[in-house]
Amino acid sequence: MDCSQVDESGNKVCITDRETYVGWRTFHATCHACHGQNAVGSSFAPSLLKDIPKERFVDVVTNGYTGQIGVMPAWGENPNVKDFIDELYAYQQARADGVLLPGRPTRKD
Repeated sequence: MDCSQVDESGNKVCITDRETYVGWRTFHATCHACHGQNAVGSSFAPSLLKDIPKERFVDVVTNGYTGQIGVMPAWGENPNVKDFIDELYAYQQARADGVLLPGRPTRKD
């Protein structure tokens, strides 16, 4: 991952591998409505900017979760999510580790 690039407006841009980019795309198609832009959380869904073991992440995404604030639906039957769980995890971990900046990354070809 390379976040040293700058766009025409002077903003930093991250160039990511395919897996992380597809995870970002999947997150923004499905998850950001609750977990907020850039996975920072909202008033009814937690921030994902923390270390989550992959097994736990896959279980919660697949089977859903009932928490103190609300309920996350199970996405295990949705092909737009279940087929990209590894990519979602790569995106979540890159954000949690601080190696992927907020915003839309660029996919390295």
